[in-house]
Amino acid sequence: MERKVAIVGAGISGLLACKYTLSRGYIPIVFEAESVLGGVWAKTTETTRVQSKKTIYQFSDFPWPDCVTNDHPTSKETINYLHSYALDFDVLRHIKFNCKVLSMTYEGASEDEMHAWSLWGGTGEPFNSRGKWNVVVQDTKSLSIEDYQFDFVILCVGRFSGIPNMPEFPQGKGPEVFKGQVIHSMDYSKMDDAEAAALVKGKRIAVVGLRKSAMDIALECANANGAQPHILTGLKLSSLCIPSTTVFLNEFNTFTVAATINKMCMLTIEQCILRRTLSG
Repeated sequence: MERKVAIVGAGISGLLACKYTLSRGYIPIVFEAESVLGGVWAKTTETTRVQSKKTIYQFSDFPWPDCVTNDHPTSKETINYLHSYALDFDVLRHIKFNCKVLSMTYEGASEDEMHAWSLWGGTGEPFNSRGKWNVVVQDTKSLSIEDYQFDFVILCVGRFSGIPNMPEFPQGKGPEVFKGQVIHSMDYSKMDDAEAAALVKGKRIAVVGLRKSAMDIALECANANGAQPHILTGLKLSSLCIPSTTVFLNEFNTFTVAATINKMCMLTIEQCILRRTLSG
């Protein structure tokens, strides 16, 4: 009996899910709201690289090609790698791009019956002859809507699936009182490289945060402004422990962040990025 599987998202998890459902003889359809595969890798800053070594950031059955010689591939190299994986395992033709899942409803056992189950699906099996998933999908280009029915659904939307995590500010103390422009790192990453560089060129910039996206954008600002140290990174938390980790800024420079930050910590780029990045 043919089993139809819906997979939501064509990032790394979605590609893997499609590959393995195909290997088991199921019929998958991957719904991807964007026009390209790759998930978070589809829209990154120009300087973004894989922060782990490529030997531990790869599919177990699909190593990086020999043409990628750097231990920390660029975002473009990563997208090409994912695209090659999708082609090699015949995943690409099962992806429906520009297709956004609007809703999913389960048609089968009642809520009370499902709550009484001690095993998945009542029997411990992933598929249940009584249950079906009704999935409503919108084409983001034509805005047309189509209904699908599946035996199983796999959600592969990830933690960073296009919804900015914006803090809530007290009234009168938020971005509305700031005289400059306030954007989220996701919005910055969606810009093309030239547009992003033009946005930060010649400006005094505060980057709120101290993780991977913050460091990527801080480096973008430094590259756009040369030797002008007008960039500030920082965060305000009651307690934050940053584990010892290596953050790779570019092909030549690395630095190690290892600190415990309490109350307010403000670090200028001069303090945390190798001096040559700003002073040339």
